[in-house]
Amino acid sequence: MAATSPTNVAPSKQSPSASVTRTTPTLTLTATPPQIGIGESTRILAQAPGAASVSIDFRGTAYHMLPQPNGTFWLAIGVPLDAPLSSGVLHGTAKDAFGKTLASADLTYAVITVERPVDYLSLTEAESSVLTPDASAHEAEIRGVQFAQFDPAPRWTKLFLRPVNGEITTYFGQGRSINGGPVGAFHTGVDLANDNGTPVQVAAPGRVAWTGAMPIRGNSVIVDHGAGVKTGYHHLSAISSTVDQQVAAGDVVGLVGATGLATGPHLHWELSLWGVNVDPMTWLTTPFGPTA
Repeated sequence: MAATSPTNVAPSKQSPSASVTRTTPTLTLTATPPQIGIGESTRILAQAPGAASVSIDFRGTAYHMLPQPNGTFWLAIGVPLDAPLSSGVLHGTAKDAFGKTLASADLTYAVITVERPVDYLSLTEAESSVLTPDASAHEAEIRGVQFAQFDPAPRWTKLFLRPVNGEITTYFGQGRSINGGPVGAFHTGVDLANDNGTPVQVAAPGRVAWTGAMPIRGNSVIVDHGAGVKTGYHHLSAISSTVDQQVAAGDVVGLVGATGLATGPHLHWELSLWGVNVDPMTWLTTPFGPTA
C-alpha cells in the first residue's frame, strides 16, 4: 500500500482580543452662588454625559432638573425667608433612559443671613380691618390654587425687567411692625410706588396663569414663566390681561392701584421659585435661567 502523504494544514490565525474601554459615568454639580441668602435664589448646573435625566434633593424636596441643548442640566431654586442658617448637602442623581442610576454626587452649600430693614407701619382702623384671620386664611387658600402647578419649560432667556418705575417703599424680606406691634410678617415682595393708573409691565415672557381679587393683595395677576418661576403683580387698580394669554416682556398686564391692604398706590411685585418667594430685584441683574 502506498504511503499516504501528510496533508498540509495551515495553522489557524487567532485574532488578538479586542480591548474594550468603559468610561465610568460621572455627575458634576455646581451652584451659583454656593452661599444662598435667606429669601434668595441660586442656579444649579449639572454635567452628566450620557444621562437622560438628573434629579436633585435640596432641603428635603426633590426636583427634576431641566435638560439644555448643550447636554447639561439646569434648575433655579430658592431658599425661603424663614429657613434656618446652616450648611447642607445637595444630593444629585443621574439616570439613563431606562431609569437606571448612572452616577450620583453631593454638593455642599450654605444658607446665610441677609440684613434687611424693618418697616414700622401705622394703619388706620379702616386699613387694619382688611387684615383679619379670615382674610389671611382666604388668601392662603387662593395662593394654594395659584401655586398648585407649574408650566415645565422656561419661556425666558434674558434678565427680568422691572415692571414699573418708582421708589422702593418696602423691600423684599423686610420685617413689619404694625401700629407698634411685634416685628414679623416678613414682606414677600417689593413695593414700587407710582401714580394710580400707571401701566404695569410683565417682567419676562410667560403665560398669564391667574387673575382676580385677593383679600389682602387686592386685584392681582400671576404670570407663569415656566421652570417653576412665577411673578405676581398686586394691588392693581385694573387688570388688563386674561388667563392663558401669552405675554412678552414689557406687555402691560394691569395698572398700578391701591386695592386690598394698601396705604397708597403702588405695585407689590413678587417672584417665586416652585412656590418659594425670593427677592425679585436680584433677577434684574443676575441670570438664573438656562445657559447657552
